[in-house]
Amino acid sequence: MQFNNPEILYAFLLLIIPIIVHLFQLQKFVKVPFTNVKFLKKIELKTRKSSRIKKWLILATRLLALSCLILAFSQPYFSNIEASQKVHTTIYLDNSLSMQAKSEKGELLKNATQTIIENLDSKNSNFSLITDNSIFKNIDVPTLKNELINLKYSSNSINLNTATLKLNSTNNNQTNTLHKKILISDFHTNKKNINQEVTNVNSSFLAVNLKPIQKNNFYIDSVFIANKNSSEISLEVLIKSNQIITQNLPVSLFSEEKLLGKTSSKFLESNVSKVQFTIKRGVNLNGKLSINDESLAFDNDFYFTISSPEKINVLSIGKTAEFLKKIYSKNEFNFTQHSLQNLNYRNLNKQHLIILNELDKIPNELALKINDFYKNGGSVVLIPSENIELNLYNSFLQKLTIGSIKKKMNTSHLISDINFNHPIFKNVFEKQIKNFEYPKTDLHYPSFFSKSLPIVKFDNTKNFISSNNNNGMFYWVASPLSTSTTNFTQTPLIVPIFYNIGKNSININQLYYTLNKNNKIDIQTTLDKNAVLKISNKLQSFIPLQQNTTNKTTLTIEDQISKSGFYNIQNNNTTIKNIAFNYNRNESIQNYMDIENLEKTNSNITFYNSIDAVLKKIDTDYKINWLFKWFLAFSALFLLIEMLILKYFKI
Repeated sequence: MQFNNPEILYAFLLLIIPIIVHLFQLQKFVKVPFTNVKFLKKIELKTRKSSRIKKWLILATRLLALSCLILAFSQPYFSNIEASQKVHTTIYLDNSLSMQAKSEKGELLKNATQTIIENLDSKNSNFSLITDNSIFKNIDVPTLKNELINLKYSSNSINLNTATLKLNSTNNNQTNTLHKKILISDFHTNKKNINQEVTNVNSSFLAVNLKPIQKNNFYIDSVFIANKNSSEISLEVLIKSNQIITQNLPVSLFSEEKLLGKTSSKFLESNVSKVQFTIKRGVNLNGKLSINDESLAFDNDFYFTISSPEKINVLSIGKTAEFLKKIYSKNEFNFTQHSLQNLNYRNLNKQHLIILNELDKIPNELALKINDFYKNGGSVVLIPSENIELNLYNSFLQKLTIGSIKKKMNTSHLISDINFNHPIFKNVFEKQIKNFEYPKTDLHYPSFFSKSLPIVKFDNTKNFISSNNNNGMFYWVASPLSTSTTNFTQTPLIVPIFYNIGKNSININQLYYTLNKNNKIDIQTTLDKNAVLKISNKLQSFIPLQQNTTNKTTLTIEDQISKSGFYNIQNNNTTIKNIAFNYNRNESIQNYMDIENLEKTNSNITFYNSIDAVLKKIDTDYKINWLFKWFLAFSALFLLIEMLILKYFKI
C-alpha cells in the first residue's frame, strides 16, 4: 500500500490525547447516603466493572474512527506506480496499403481503429499517435478518437527499424512520466530476407501482430508500349498473382470513365500474365486499367497517360555518321549534323543531346558553350577521333569536372561485358546474355573518371562506354566508332545504347510515375521570368520544386502526392501536360515477418494477440486503486458504534 499524502500519517501521534483522557479517571462520582452498607458494596463493584468495560470500548472505537480518518486523508492506494506519476501511451498504428487486407472482422486498419476507440481509458488523458505519414503528440482522448476516425491509408510504407525510431521520438523530457509504447501492424515486409529487417531493439515496447486471412492477390504490375506503327499503339499490361494459379481474370481499359475495351488475362500454372490493348496513335489518352480482386483494393487500378509525342532535339558535331541518322529517326527526334566549321553556336541551347563525334580538337569557345549546356542539365556524348589533341580534350573534361584521359593505346580488345543494371538497358533485355559475338576495337583512350558508371566494358574490365551524372548526363566512348577502328556499330548493341541516350536526355512522354519516389519530369516550355508551374487535380494543388533552363523546365516530385490518379501540370491555370501516378506495388506482395523469430532475437518486444488485450494490460498494470473511500466509511462506522455504545450500554 502506498500513500499520496504520507505526511498526514504524523497525525497518529495525536491519538495519545484520547488515550490520556481515558486513562485518567476525570469523572467524579456523586455521593448518595445509603443505610445498608453490604448491599452498597455490591452495587459499587458492579458499577465500576461495567464502567471500565464501557470506557475501553469507547476508547477502542474512537481510536479506530480517528485512525481511519487519518488514513483516509493520507489517500492510500494500491498500484505499480506512484500516484503523482503520469502514464504517456504512444500508439504506432501502421496505416500502409497492406493493411487493406481482410481479417475475419474486416479490413485490418478499420478494425484496429475501431478496437482502439472502444478500449480507450478516458482517465488516461496523455496519448501520442504515430502513423506511417503523421505524428500527433500529447493529445487527449477525444482528439485521439477523432484522428483515428479520420485516418486514411498511406502510400508511404516504412520498415520496422524506422517505426521503432519514430516510437522512441515521442520520449520527451516530461518529468515524473512513464512512457508506454504500442506498435500495431501486420508486419508486412518488402525485403527478400524477411528475418533480417530488424536485428536489435534498444527500447522496450508492446506489439500487436494483426493477421490477415491469407488469400491470393491479383494486381496490375506495370504497363508499357510493346509496339507502335503509324496508326496504332500496342499497349502491353503485366498482371501478377501471389500464387501459382490457373485462372482467367477480366481486365478493362478506360479513358477516364469511358470503357474502351475488355479482355481476359489467362494464368496457366503461373503467377504472371500479359494482355494487350490496341489504341489509336496520335490521340491524347488518360487511361485507366482495372481488375476486380477482393484481397487488396489499391492495386486493382493502374493509371497512365499517352500524349502526342514531343520530339527530342539531337545535334551531332563533327564527322558525319550514318548510324546516328538511322537511330535518331524523324518520327521521334529532330536530328541534325554539322561540321565544326558550319556550327551555329546559338542553336546549342535548343538541343537536348549534343554528340561530339570524332573531333580532332575541341576549341575553347565550343568547350565553354558545351560546359554551359551541360551544367544546365543537357546531355553530352563524347566520341574521340583517331588523332586527338589530348591537352584540349583534358581541358574540356576538366571544365565539366569529369576527369581525364590518357594517350591512345593501339591494342586490340574485345567489348565483352554489359552492365545490365545501367538505366540505359532498362526494359531492353528479357534476360542477361553471357555468350554473344563480341565486337572489338583496335585502339582506345584509357579514361580516369570519378563516379563513372560503366555501360559496356572491354575484356580487361576497363570502360568502353560509360556515363557520369552531375548537372547533366555525360557519356564517354573510349574509341572512335568508325568502321576502320571498330565493328561496334555493326552489332545490335549500338541501337539500344544510343537510342536510349537520346530518349533519356529529356524525361518526356513517360506513361506513369510511382508515388513516393524521386520523380523528375521535364517540360518543354518557356516560362516568363517569375512564372512557375503547378500540379493539381480535384483534390489538391501544389507548386513542386522546379529548375528552369533554356529549353526545358524540370519538376521534382517526391512525397507531395499521396493518392494515385491523374494530375495536371499547369502554367497560368492552363493545362500543358497530363501525368499519372500509381501506388508502389511492393505492398501487393504478401510477405510477412517471422514473428516467432523476431520475438526470440529481440527481447525488448512483447507480442500480444489482440489490441484490446494489450490496452487492458496497460490499464491493469498502471491502474490506481484508491482506498480513502473505504477508510472514510470505516471511520463513520466506528463513530456510529461509539454512539450506540454511549446510548444503549447501561452501567
